[in-house]
Amino acid sequence: MNFQTMDYFVAVAEEKSFTKAAERLSVTQQTLSANIAAAEKELGSKLLERTVPLSLTFAGEEFLRYARRFQAQRRAMDQEFLDIAGNERGRLRVGVTATRGHIIMPRSIAAFQKLHPNISIELDEGENDELVEWLSEGQLDLIVATVNSTSYDLVVKKLFDEKIVLVVSQALLESLYADKVDSVVSQVKKTGKLTALEACPFLTVGKRDIAGSFARHAFAASGISPTIKVMSRNSETLLALAMRGVGACFLPSELVASSYYDFETSGLHIIELGKEMSYSVSVAWRRTDHVWSTIESFAQVLSEQRYVVKRGE
Repeated sequence: MNFQTMDYFVAVAEEKSFTKAAERLSVTQQTLSANIAAAEKELGSKLLERTVPLSLTFAGEEFLRYARRFQAQRRAMDQEFLDIAGNERGRLRVGVTATRGHIIMPRSIAAFQKLHPNISIELDEGENDELVEWLSEGQLDLIVATVNSTSYDLVVKKLFDEKIVLVVSQALLESLYADKVDSVVSQVKKTGKLTALEACPFLTVGKRDIAGSFARHAFAASGISPTIKVMSRNSETLLALAMRGVGACFLPSELVASSYYDFETSGLHIIELGKEMSYSVSVAWRRTDHVWSTIESFAQVLSEQRYVVKRGE
């Protein structure tokens, strides 16, 4: 068994298809299937259930964990020898949420490329919890996310504070509460609770996104179970829908501030619900015996950026 076997198996596990994995690896399905079958014979365990889509057996789940660990160790070795040789080349895999990515990554990547023109960057977008998971599994080199600073296996450095705000249109509120809109908005602002908005439909992001997590906690704390009109992984889409009165939604204040919408003329309410809706955004990478200098350099560039967001920036 060799590194190629690990690469082949990880691709099959992620794609859940021999056809897609073979295309991704640029090999034939026969070669891929034979390689996996050889690994199963060597290990004496069935790794895959040949269903549609493919699924992993218990042995397959365990082998995937080891395969990803081997991949991470091999990549760490390659990166260390790049540093030893003084060779500033390679691919840096950076993870960020789509919402945060378009706000901070253009400036950060541009600044980094001026310092390290021979380093290519692979930008992967996902929900907050996905990013932490991918980093821990070795699929990413560095992430910008909300991360538990006590994680033993991660180096975590705070970048800035962020907060979640409630966004809802005046037109939607008027259709629901008529002449009581001002009273409803005032009550929400005063109490920080959503009780007065129980009749209001909501729009939510994915379950593993930080804004989605805050929304669920806010619903529970207010004792309401509102109608969810739309669920989407794209916060910008939800903001556009909120503008059109489809529903209310929770969004990072930085996304709202960086949008091109004119809220003063659009009749959109931006409501802050208290300190409990605030959190820290950090840059994090795996704690290893040797950290690739490129990772630390990119983290330094991120920490030097001034995250003052202006409308339309």
